Amino acid sequence: MNKKRGNIKRISLGKDLAKPVLKIYSVGIVLIILFVVISVKAMMLQVFDRDRAVDLARRQHQSVYKLLPNRGKILDVNGKELVMNVDTQSIYVNAKSVKDPEGLSTKLSKHLGISRDKIMEILKSKKSFAWVKRLVDHDRATKIKAENLEAIGFIEEPKRVYPNGHLAGQIIGFTNIDSKGIEGIEFQFDEILAGKPGKISVKKDARGRKIMSTPYYLEPSVSGSNLILTIDSQIQNIVETELKDGVERANADKGMALVMDPETGSIMAMASYPFFDPNKYRDFSADTRRNLPIWYSYEPGSTMKVFLIASAIEDERVNPDSKFDCENGKRKVGPFIIKDVHPYGILTVSEIMEKSSNICATKIGEILGKEKFYEYLNDFGFGKQTGLELPGESYARLPNPKSWGQVELATISFGQGVAVTSLQLATTLSAIANTGYLMKPYIVKEIAGPDGKVLKENKPRMLNRVISYDTSKQITEMMEKVVESGTGKKASISGYSVAGKTGTAQVPNPETGGYYANRFISSFIGFAPSNDPKLTVVVVIENPKNGHYGGTVAAPIFKGITEKVLFYLGIPPNKEFVGTRVMPDLHGLSVRDILKWSETEGVKITIKGNGFVSAQEPKAGEIIKEGVVCMVEFKQTI
Repeated sequence: MNKKRGNIKRISLGKDLAKPVLKIYSVGIVLIILFVVISVKAMMLQVFDRDRAVDLARRQHQSVYKLLPNRGKILDVNGKELVMNVDTQSIYVNAKSVKDPEGLSTKLSKHLGISRDKIMEILKSKKSFAWVKRLVDHDRATKIKAENLEAIGFIEEPKRVYPNGHLAGQIIGFTNIDSKGIEGIEFQFDEILAGKPGKISVKKDARGRKIMSTPYYLEPSVSGSNLILTIDSQIQNIVETELKDGVERANADKGMALVMDPETGSIMAMASYPFFDPNKYRDFSADTRRNLPIWYSYEPGSTMKVFLIASAIEDERVNPDSKFDCENGKRKVGPFIIKDVHPYGILTVSEIMEKSSNICATKIGEILGKEKFYEYLNDFGFGKQTGLELPGESYARLPNPKSWGQVELATISFGQGVAVTSLQLATTLSAIANTGYLMKPYIVKEIAGPDGKVLKENKPRMLNRVISYDTSKQITEMMEKVVESGTGKKASISGYSVAGKTGTAQVPNPETGGYYANRFISSFIGFAPSNDPKLTVVVVIENPKNGHYGGTVAAPIFKGITEKVLFYLGIPPNKEFVGTRVMPDLHGLSVRDILKWSETEGVKITIKGNGFVSAQEPKAGEIIKEGVVCMVEFKQTI
């Protein structure tokens, strides 16, 4: 028995069986690992990273396109729309569904004015959704709809429109086809005006083929907020009309004008000529699109004498009756000879302002001294940006007094060697008009939501007091004499006291470092009525060929603007013709303004045409006799 057991053969698993078992274990472990990885990934996708996964799936099965929102309106101070939106049709195509691309491209090209080749490129893309042309007017879209073209669809989108053409064009700026602000107010307040785009979706299958016939809306657009400007569109029209006429009369290269309320610093009008129409922005050069009153810097010339004399009086270095020898028109300062246009002998400070003597201005500058003069100019705001809510404002230039020698002090005293903008000059002049307070200029009155609720309101803001009440009154009296009997007589207005100052400056020649012999900047600055100023006006004309003195080129433009704006604002005369009816200059005013005037004054009128006044009888300045019927003719100008 034991022997038999000893002879039993042992069976061993050995290497042959161990290998399959190891493979089974390995495969099991790999499967477990894969299951864990998949489970973890699934958990991450469904729990931790769900939003990204959903977004990925959405993008695979639908295309999302943005739709333009209703951009906020831009209104003038009286609520008149300067910028608005009109509903248009944007046209798209499902290129994958087009059976006759040649025929479709021919028909679309005829209606839309787009080349067939460009449309064929769109159709060859085979996209399920592609824009053909956006912001198409309703008449054109209606004609296309009537043809029932294959694979073509329409979506309503708002288009930015500037209903007054060039009126305030450089102020407002413009938007591109995607309703993004590019320049001016449109650019500066783009985030406020823009609103929130809406979204549409186009369903696709796994191969990217469009499933639905029309897109559907995922999110509605949200309208932008509205801006109410301090600009008065009627005053803006007056300024632009007078500026255009003046520039063309002088055969000048360009011109700019600005009207400001001296009490508040609010901008009532701001114009640049040549004009710019935002509706056709592609037709205008970058230079024409610039807002010249804030961008264009120039040497102020003799208008600087206003601030020189104000500084010297405030510092008690001179008074209006202080006398200076003008040396008969020539004075040597360093190696240079300073000249006056006309030779003068002894003049008082008041007469120096009236006659605009360069020689005596240099002597006042020397008495004041460079450090004090710089200090006052700095207080007035020269050499600084005003901070107006518009893009592109220049810093202008006021050199550090450490660089002033005897010659620099002399030339700066009569407005050479420094640079200003029209906006800067209007702001500083307003400080004299309002008895000494430097106000921060502003052009946006309010920001209101789409529902009309006011979100922000700008208030007048005083920066500092630069001169006293007494100094401002003395300077005002001197500026009145400039208009009454000095270099600014062409700025006088019947029935009103006007304070003003002429300016004539040479244009610097960058190539020689000197000045052009035959290129000038002609300017006039002033305010009215000078006893209770309601408006500050600055007019600047570049390179006039028909005359070049500020008193002959810019002063008449100042008069035309100021006279009409005073009339429009209903400011009564304060001298001369009080108690008598004087025919005002009505050119450029609207029918409503004329009817209001005739009712208030009890004047009988006959109206012809519509739009704005183009002719009148009696002429401006003539006495309206009892029983006379005034004739007023109107024409459309904008």
